[in-house]
Amino acid sequence: MTQLYTTLASVYHEMYQHVFDYDKEFSFYDSILKKNNCKKILEVGCGSGMLARRFLKNGYDYLGLDLSREMLDIARSEINSDSFIQCDMRSLSFDQQFDSVLITGRSIAYLTENLDIIITLSGVHNSLKDNGLLVFDLFEANGIFDNFNDFEQNIEHNNKKIRRISKLKKNLKTGWTYDWYAKYIIEDDGNVSEFEDLTTLRAFTKDEIQLFLKLTDFKLKEIIDAGKAFTIIAEKI
Repeated sequence: MTQLYTTLASVYHEMYQHVFDYDKEFSFYDSILKKNNCKKILEVGCGSGMLARRFLKNGYDYLGLDLSREMLDIARSEINSDSFIQCDMRSLSFDQQFDSVLITGRSIAYLTENLDIIITLSGVHNSLKDNGLLVFDLFEANGIFDNFNDFEQNIEHNNKKIRRISKLKKNLKTGWTYDWYAKYIIEDDGNVSEFEDLTTLRAFTKDEIQLFLKLTDFKLKEIIDAGKAFTIIAEKI
């Protein structure tokens, strides 16, 4: 697992509050869930609980799932809730079934093998009630490779300075995959620490993801474009 979710879990938690607009993201999911009368939900890739706290505050019957113990420790501590479980998304198995399963934060990008995607979506299918809703976001291959550039981010959080230098390299071994090398330079109370991280991510074409849905017995309801990413809304059949 990438250091970003283990050794650097606290850095992720601090940094991504400035990278993502979680209020806007919650409103996006909330509108979809309300439109489809979904109250009992599972969030896969819940991380440090930035969306979880909003779902719980707004009355959802919520369960959050993540592979990283460190991220879940932050979520449990900050939200003072144990509505979380540690699990690999490829190993979903529940006695209960959900109105909706959300795979957030483009977490499916970490599934670089076709079989892992099919296993995950099949597990989601088994976890949903009849006609249950699957919602997930992912990187769009054309958008990623049309503007495939290195980038840098500088963020300040509670007097801590976080600098991330990101370099991208095409991989293409198991699909539209690419390697993301990131260097973190963290200045905190006059002390400077550096970390390096490397992970492989997968982007998708719309045709690909529709085929994965068909193979795992989902009916596509809507594709919502957002530049380099898009969101899928699908129904269990």
